[in-house]
Amino acid sequence: MKKWKKWWMVSSLIAAVVGIGGVIRLSASLRFPPNPYGLSIAEKRTIARYFAVAAAHHDYEVTAAQLATWINRPYNRPVLIDVRQPFGPDGYSRGHIAGSHNIPLQDMGQELLTQKPRTITMMSALGIAHIHLFPLPKHRPVVVFCYDGDGGEMTPALLRLLGYNAYSLRWGTSAWNRLLDTWPTASEVSPLPLVTSSIAPPRNVAPPSGNDRVPFRLARPFATFWTRLNQKYPEGYGRPWTIGPNTLLNLLSTSHAPMIVDLRSPQAFNRGHIPGSVNIPFRLLGANLTKIPYRKEVVLVSGTLQKAAQATAILRILGYNAFVLKQGLADWAPQFVPHLGNVEYPIVK
Repeated sequence: MKKWKKWWMVSSLIAAVVGIGGVIRLSASLRFPPNPYGLSIAEKRTIARYFAVAAAHHDYEVTAAQLATWINRPYNRPVLIDVRQPFGPDGYSRGHIAGSHNIPLQDMGQELLTQKPRTITMMSALGIAHIHLFPLPKHRPVVVFCYDGDGGEMTPALLRLLGYNAYSLRWGTSAWNRLLDTWPTASEVSPLPLVTSSIAPPRNVAPPSGNDRVPFRLARPFATFWTRLNQKYPEGYGRPWTIGPNTLLNLLSTSHAPMIVDLRSPQAFNRGHIPGSVNIPFRLLGANLTKIPYRKEVVLVSGTLQKAAQATAILRILGYNAFVLKQGLADWAPQFVPHLGNVEYPIVK
């Protein structure tokens, strides 16, 4: 065979391989939307594993009873981070867990990047608060909470990705002491439409397995997550990336209705769900991201918002326009309201 023919065949083969490689890379990138945090495709895939890993560890949640035990044990006591605002009817000054550090949600990005203790001042119409920031330890449990578990679930999800031993307090400070309970009672919730189904949900892809940790150098871009949540929200939406139940209901009949993803089990979904919602159990969400459009809003729904808040944070980091249904189905229909009882773990003011 002549040399030029050999050269042409080799060149064609190289071009084909490069072309195929390009297609593979492009196809892989189509799985994820454009990313505001500068993540690589490999890092996005790693983050997508979070759902399966978290589900295998009780969603990284602790109950009030567990937290009380952790606080009182003689070793490896947790660092407590209260991300509520300092003042107001639901604020830190109303009552908090002894020993907890008040770092308002919007300041957690600064906390994440803090390398030595420092104090920042927060001024509002309700008062002046001095917020003490310090380097978060990686060798101790870090338990984060708010009043119901919205920002208190989003924050530890992102800390987990960065290698922290982070947890959330299930149902927030509402579950710690009845004086701090902000959940509605069943009689206070006006039922909104639910539909039932008996059809088995579509078969979902097996969840991706493996490590869900990303390099700590991503702490700097991740820190902007907490400042981004201070954006101006449309009417019916709120911080951090929540949507009210009546706002969602009104959107369902419009041409720009969001996609609603119900993260509960198929059995719970079939017993009653928001009209038009699709069921992707929390554990399987990372393996089913191709089902979620990134050019429209997606609303994450769970029973009492905990899983939905975590999912919203992870999807936001991946570039999706995600929101959490405020207080989950507990604010949609009375049967989903949590029954916390007359809990009275100690608080200080």
